[in-house]
Amino acid sequence: MIAVKIGKKTKPREKLSDEMALIGFVKTKQEIDALNQELKSFKEVLAEAAKEELGNTDASTVTFQMDDKAVKISFGWDVKIKDPDTLKEVLGDRFYDLVEETIVQKPAKKLKEIALEDDGIRECLEIKEKSPSVAVVKAA
Repeated sequence: MIAVKIGKKTKPREKLSDEMALIGFVKTKQEIDALNQELKSFKEVLAEAAKEELGNTDASTVTFQMDDKAVKISFGWDVKIKDPDTLKEVLGDRFYDLVEETIVQKPAKKLKEIALEDDGIRECLEIKEKSPSVAVVKAA
């Protein structure tokens, strides 16, 4: 039997398919977590081997192949501007050629709330139902 907790209220739910799904979900999630740890270890070994093979070359990708199995390792950089004023001084006139500026418009929480009640506002927005989030939590 499943105990359904909504807020502070708890009630029983006796549906075999739901019970099997809950058990299967938790078991599968645990297996995936264990496999992800194992995968992480393999990834670290392969990344280190790739760094050794690349050495001081300009290349950023290496492929390891054995029979019909192959793994491609690519390295890259995440570059963010932390001091735009100094960068602007250093780059001078080239700043605007080398830096992209964007304006992002996102709805505030209040707009999300009123959009559900006002058709005029809703017409100006794209509203999609999110996929449900399912996570394993500690049982109380």
